[in-house]
Amino acid sequence: MKIKKLIAAALALTCATPLVLCACDPKTGGNGGDDDEVKVGEGMKQYILEAEYTPVADKIGGAQSGSASGYDLIIQSSADGVSNGYFVSNMHMTDCTLEFEFNAERAGTAALYIRMFSQWGNTTFNPDNFGVVLNGEEITYTSLLVQGASDDNPKFADKVVTQKANIKQGKNVLELIVRENTLNTYTHSTGAPAIDCVKIVTDTGISWNPIEENLDHVGSIIV
Repeated sequence: MKIKKLIAAALALTCATPLVLCACDPKTGGNGGDDDEVKVGEGMKQYILEAEYTPVADKIGGAQSGSASGYDLIIQSSADGVSNGYFVSNMHMTDCTLEFEFNAERAGTAALYIRMFSQWGNTTFNPDNFGVVLNGEEITYTSLLVQGASDDNPKFADKVVTQKANIKQGKNVLELIVRENTLNTYTHSTGAPAIDCVKIVTDTGISWNPIEENLDHVGSIIV
């Protein structure tokens, strides 16, 4: 009889205690927590637009504690994880903008990833300090926590900005815009991420005209 009472009490305690399960997906993207895996589903294609092939000749940026502009924004690197061996850095100037112009065979939606790191230690980027604009429309994305690294030891990671970017048939322009902020820990002025490339995942055909001659003007940091 005592054993039966003990069993009954144990069952009552178990039923009274809720079992909590976490149905969390760490790869949902946009929260900047973990690095975001680029997912290419059936019938989809991935297109990589290299930052070093965008118009940079007339860009005015800023180094961590000095100046940088034009082709000097392009860094050559043999480090692992650097797409195509080059990236764009030192965009530390308010309104400094990278433009990726591409053409789509037809209108549709796309997932948009930016491959990036921060020179200011682990940094949170959001639309207030780093704008992402597609065809004149601001993409309101969730904050991205970006890993800190340096130009001579870059640690790039893909960050998903949106899974549902609206691309139109024909010409599209994607702008990455540095907004005024105080992320620069040296001068407490505007800071920006380093950009390796943009990745677009969609089911429509994408083409663009990379400015490959940019590389003819580039110095190098070999790591």
